[in-house]
Amino acid sequence: MFFISDKCIGCTACLRICPVEAIAGERSIIHIIDSTCIDCGACGRVCPVDAIEDQYGVLQPHMKRGEWPKPVIVAENCTGCNYCVDVCPEKCLDVLPNAEFPGVIGIAEFVNPKTCIGCRLCEDVCAKNAIIMSDTLAVRGVA
Repeated sequence: MFFISDKCIGCTACLRICPVEAIAGERSIIHIIDSTCIDCGACGRVCPVDAIEDQYGVLQPHMKRGEWPKPVIVAENCTGCNYCVDVCPEKCLDVLPNAEFPGVIGIAEFVNPKTCIGCRLCEDVCAKNAIIMSDTLAVRGVA
């Protein structure tokens, strides 16, 4: 779970980005994160004063939206199971028919990049390593 420190200025950026409405607070007052937090980290990426910490006390730095991690689909690993679609809080993914891989019903596709919050839930749920976040690829030296 993530936490909001006393550096919070009550700008409401975190409240607006949270996909599960786990953040509460009024403008100009310190906000709080409740136990429904899904650890997506979007709140930290939008916080202009770096007031968000993870469960280990690690500060989550503000990031420009274009720098947020995005899912990269490894089509040859995808079995079309739909888990990534089901777990995505912003409905950024879908499983679409794909004739390129015989025997596979569909392949995951990144269909709505503008709403992706870079939460990593799709990468975490994929047992086939068919979804890798763009910053994970960079760490591996692939991107």
